[in-house]
Amino acid sequence: MTTTERRGGAASAATPSGAARGGTRAPAGAGVRVEDLTWRPYGRSRPVLSGLDLTIEPGERVLLAGPSGSGKSTLLRAVAGLLLTADSGDLSGSVTIDGQAPQDRPGSVGLVLQDPGSGVVASTIGRDVAFGLENVELPRGEMPPRVAATLAEVGLTMAADSPPAALSGGESQRLALAGALAMEPSVLLLDEPTAMLDAATAGSVRGLVDVVTRERGLTLVVVEHRLTGWVDLVDRLVVLDAEGAVLADGPPVAVLHEHAGRLVAEGIWVPGWPEPEPLEIALTPWPSGAAAAGLVRRDDVVVAARDVTVEHRTRRLGAESRTTTAVSDVDLEVRAGRVLSLVGPSGSGKTSLMGALGGLSAPTSGRVDVASALTPANGPPPPHDWASTDLAKVVAWVPQRSASALLGRTVRDDVLTTPRALGQDAAVSGRRADEVLAALGLDRLGAVDPRHLSGGEQRRLAVAAAILHGPALLLADEPTVGQDRLTWAAVMGILEASRDEGAALVLTTHDEGAIGRADETLHLSTPPPRPPPETPERRPLVARVGPLALLAVGLSVLPLPALLETWRQGLAVLGVEVLLGLIGLVAPGPGRRPSGRVRGVLTRLAPAALAVLGVAWSAWLLGGRDVEVASGAGLRVLCLVVPSAFVVGYLDPERLGDHLAQRLRLPPRPVVAATAALQRVQSFDALWDELMKTRRVRGVRADRGLVARLREAVVVTGGLLIGALGQAATLALAMDARGFAEARRRTWAAEATWRVADTVAIIAGVAVVAAGFAARLLLPA
Repeated sequence: MTTTERRGGAASAATPSGAARGGTRAPAGAGVRVEDLTWRPYGRSRPVLSGLDLTIEPGERVLLAGPSGSGKSTLLRAVAGLLLTADSGDLSGSVTIDGQAPQDRPGSVGLVLQDPGSGVVASTIGRDVAFGLENVELPRGEMPPRVAATLAEVGLTMAADSPPAALSGGESQRLALAGALAMEPSVLLLDEPTAMLDAATAGSVRGLVDVVTRERGLTLVVVEHRLTGWVDLVDRLVVLDAEGAVLADGPPVAVLHEHAGRLVAEGIWVPGWPEPEPLEIALTPWPSGAAAAGLVRRDDVVVAARDVTVEHRTRRLGAESRTTTAVSDVDLEVRAGRVLSLVGPSGSGKTSLMGALGGLSAPTSGRVDVASALTPANGPPPPHDWASTDLAKVVAWVPQRSASALLGRTVRDDVLTTPRALGQDAAVSGRRADEVLAALGLDRLGAVDPRHLSGGEQRRLAVAAAILHGPALLLADEPTVGQDRLTWAAVMGILEASRDEGAALVLTTHDEGAIGRADETLHLSTPPPRPPPETPERRPLVARVGPLALLAVGLSVLPLPALLETWRQGLAVLGVEVLLGLIGLVAPGPGRRPSGRVRGVLTRLAPAALAVLGVAWSAWLLGGRDVEVASGAGLRVLCLVVPSAFVVGYLDPERLGDHLAQRLRLPPRPVVAATAALQRVQSFDALWDELMKTRRVRGVRADRGLVARLREAVVVTGGLLIGALGQAATLALAMDARGFAEARRRTWAAEATWRVADTVAIIAGVAVVAAGFAARLLLPA
């Protein structure tokens, strides 16, 4: 539904959530001491923190503020003992928790990252909360009540086997908080816990933090750019300046009364002060007709959504696919020279609607119409079918995950990517680049690799790159997140400069200041979930097999290439594999018939088909162009991969880790790290899709030509690996924040059981190898 407005590990145990606020329990918090802390990350000439000293008393509640880049998040990671987990650099000084290094007290410090979804380490919310308990060797029998009590304490009432992907933004924050609280820490660190939330959800999260920390007596350190809502909940306000030094420190009321003016000048969002005015930025205009902005008359429709619905289909390994409705039956018009803000709770479909409007993705139903003055010369297809350069001329996109928008080797190259792809005037684009980078405070970083920028700097770079070529439609997904007052004014000034050039702007935002400057606001609500099916889906036989047995089946066929000599032998064994695989796909019993079983196998075989063809071709060339030799070589490879194609779709990485560690007694650390990485592999398709969308909307997507597409695939694969490394670093940070770094031994929340179906699967794998021996004897070369 939509509505529219128009304008111009410590000592104490978990306490039940009903405990009285401010009860008589003795404080369970620990003291924190930071002495002469200096940190200079790799690639930076100056330290982020230099000689910092800070003491926090047990049970004290501290709000840590400062301008963008002042080292707030760095200080939190230092207190958690995690500075070197996901980054490298020069570190000196010391941090202690009650006189001990944080690493020496696993579970004593709970850290909740700014993006809670990036720190999810398990496939269900119950197992995610239990992850820290496993690391501190809590007995399995004690985990379920601890997990249930913690989930209830943070207000998560859904079943413990619910997937984290189904949670809203506020629920994800509560899950992250539950993961930290389950370990019963004495210090709780929160990194901008409400930055990505709407006002109501942010208020509920603040209230939850207030209640939990008071009831448990925890030491609390919260990092936030916007102080409103927090100053009444804390005992102390510490403000860092742009150099990472303490600018002000004391009771919040006293600090704000004495230093308010200076804090505002430093860019701090001081409660009670008016929103800053956007900077007035004059950009060098494009010659007439050189840019799409201005081709549609002001207030005329640039793009319109007609009865648009967007659905997303997801599937986790070893689980049923899920279809969710992100946007339902939306009608919307976006007009030139005007700003439309999309608002609503997390999960209400703002990003999905924006993607459909800009041709970044196709709507499931309905249509998107673009003004005739902007459609390509060869016809008016829907924008999701436009060529890359056609789309880039009209549309620009600032993604919510700004790291995925980086294409250039330097900051300046990145900003100029789209003008160069469109063949725009180099002199004009160069002057505009200088003006935009200077306005956003990035001019001194023009020669820096954009991947070395901070998160806030990357977001400003994404805004700069989006507006430079003069698009007619600018889509900005949370463009002001993580900005202080000064950089907020610069970002809003750049966006409004694009509007003044004639662009239509669509912003998704929870920022009241940005909403207040919009000409129109569309309120989105979360579509109702699809009702669950009346009968559950039947499970194929292969889905009833444990992960260790499935892995064994996939590995059991490794001897086949050495056994098979001719194509007849290979064909016979392939027939046995396919027969057994199809039997495994049978789904007996009551319930709905599962769909897509054979299609899934064929999809997984598609990449392997290239390897089969490559091997067959090589054998044909090297074997005297003998078709039988080539067929035999190709079939040997096919026999090797077919069993895996049948079983891998039903192999749950998390359960596999349980079995490898408990049944095979493999070392827990590599097992957990590997299974967590496998969980992340499932998100690679989404990351690939995001990178390709970025290239397409920036005008550099290879729309035709096999060689060009292969070259692009190599480039995007490199970007995928870089993105994967970034995700891995964040995941490592989240895991180590819950005691994984110190977990030489651990317990396991789930038991690894061996069933009759596992033994049957092993017998099937042995039967395939036996078929190989039989084929060699009965069908000799």
